[in-house]
Amino acid sequence: MKKNLFLVVLASLLAIMSASCQKEKLDNSFSSETAMTSVRTVKYTVDGANGLIVLYGETEWRDFLDRMMTLTAQGADVSFYIEELYCDCGAKETETKNTKDKKEAEEWSQDKAEDGYQVVVTYNNSNGEYNCVAHK
Repeated sequence: MKKNLFLVVLASLLAIMSASCQKEKLDNSFSSETAMTSVRTVKYTVDGANGLIVLYGETEWRDFLDRMMTLTAQGADVSFYIEELYCDCGAKETETKNTKDKKEAEEWSQDKAEDGYQVVVTYNNSNGEYNCVAHK
């Protein structure tokens, strides 16, 4: 009886061990999806307070830009740049854009940040205009 029990336990252990040694097919769906998603590390300042955020994909990037424009319209001074694209080599180029359209200010700021500029945005309450300045 003890011999049979020992054989059953031994056979069970061997079965479990052999199953754990089986190679599994790797699921690469996550890694390929991640590889296709753009990742941006954005350094930003809101009213002098510095921050850093990592954004995954276009949706998070656009949401970030929308938040920055909203904060600006509420009176905050905002600046930001994409760390991977920006070179702090001394401001050699400056471009400006003044508009009353929030979406236009957001799109212009997005384009400049993606071109390697640091973007500074303020809002003029007296005329309802976004003042955007890009430094490179």
